[in-house]
Amino acid sequence: MILAALALVSCGRMAPPSATAVNPETFPQPIALITPPLPSELPPSVTENQTFVTIEGVPQYRIGPGDLLEIFVTKGPTQDRTQTPVRANGRISISFAEVQVDGLTADQAAQEITRQLSVYFRKPVVEVQVKEYNSKKVSVLGAVGATPRGGIGTIPLTGRTTLLELIAKAGGLAPNASLERVRVTRASGKAYTVNMFRYIQEGDLSQEFILDTGDVVFVPERVPGEERRVFLLGEVKTPGPVPYFPTLTVAQLMAQAGGWTDAALFEDARIIRPDPKNPEIIALDLGRLVLDGDRRIDQFLMPNDIVYIPRTRIANWNAFLAQIRPTLEFFSLPFQPLFTIRALQTK
Repeated sequence: MILAALALVSCGRMAPPSATAVNPETFPQPIALITPPLPSELPPSVTENQTFVTIEGVPQYRIGPGDLLEIFVTKGPTQDRTQTPVRANGRISISFAEVQVDGLTADQAAQEITRQLSVYFRKPVVEVQVKEYNSKKVSVLGAVGATPRGGIGTIPLTGRTTLLELIAKAGGLAPNASLERVRVTRASGKAYTVNMFRYIQEGDLSQEFILDTGDVVFVPERVPGEERRVFLLGEVKTPGPVPYFPTLTVAQLMAQAGGWTDAALFEDARIIRPDPKNPEIIALDLGRLVLDGDRRIDQFLMPNDIVYIPRTRIANWNAFLAQIRPTLEFFSLPFQPLFTIRALQTK
């Protein structure tokens, strides 16, 4: 239920905002979480799993059944090249030898082949390359690829692979992908929620997820209205949408926009939060925030927030919002006729 507007009567001007409980002597003002809480922990970064092993600081692919190997064997002045698949039992046939290569790296496989061929040839030199990667695979579902609906695909792993690298191989994220709730389910059934937005935008390495064979990755679609933008309107030098990122504040937004125009009534600015469940208008004196540097009244922004700087004092903000409704609808923002007024004012 939308709360009725407070202090929005047909008087000449709105009463000055008074101190409220939302203004502790801390910066910045806290806001409710806008994304589901992340799990307490993601699996730690690993140096090896079923897909790869790190040797002397270099991740190397582990060979498995179904892989196609290309093997070069040099015996004196001659060199033989052979392509052979890894059988279901993890073995390959090369010359007179049967070699177990399952779980080995290409270098380790070459060493094992060399050891066995040394029985038949004098000082053979062996090189092994993985021609086709077929033994380690990850499934990708949801909003990936060029189409909004994405699809289902199986991506072979070729070594150490992060979640971001896998999504790139799958064709990238669909336009409507929700980055905060990417789900990875392991072959064991254990599932994790990864906040890719934090990893991409903030470089939060705690959200780097290293994949393994059998993982299933699901990228959900963004729900309607879950846009990643905020809007700066009114008497500002560069009005319009601005990309949103977590922890974006009003002060940062104003710095990006280059400030306000000479006609701006910056001490009477408003943050318009068109949340369908709890819409509100937050009064904010940008003079105190930007010019005086009073960071105690700064405010975290949320997706779809509008920071509006008027030219003249506005007595009835609900009436004003009705006037600019076409602009809000142009930006595809949810519009509600009644908002709660909240003042940002410190003692």
